[in-house]
Amino acid sequence: MKNSFSLLELLLTLIISTSIVIYSTIFLKELSLKNRETLNLELLKIELFSTKAFLEKNKDDLSQISFNTNSLYFKNSLLLKNVIDFNINNNGDIVTINIKLSNNLSQEWKIKL
Repeated sequence: MKNSFSLLELLLTLIISTSIVIYSTIFLKELSLKNRETLNLELLKIELFSTKAFLEKNKDDLSQISFNTNSLYFKNSLLLKNVIDFNINNNGDIVTINIKLSNNLSQEWKIKL
């Protein structure tokens, strides 16, 4: 009787331990995927921020910006890749720039000339 109870206890411990390991592995996999997505989004935000800083520094030459084939060019040099949409409007002393890099990352910048 004692041996059968010990065997049952061992079996239950094994089942509980296995389920903990399986669910922990699934959780770590999902956490890793979420971290990778967050990293890519933050890298896109850094690229956007540096592009904005560059354009603010070169605000007198904003007419030199061109957009074609999902890339943004400044004086025929590549400025930013993987741009979905880009629009620039000049309203006298304020330039409004709308830029979209992905479905969940789009910004509107206002640069005073």
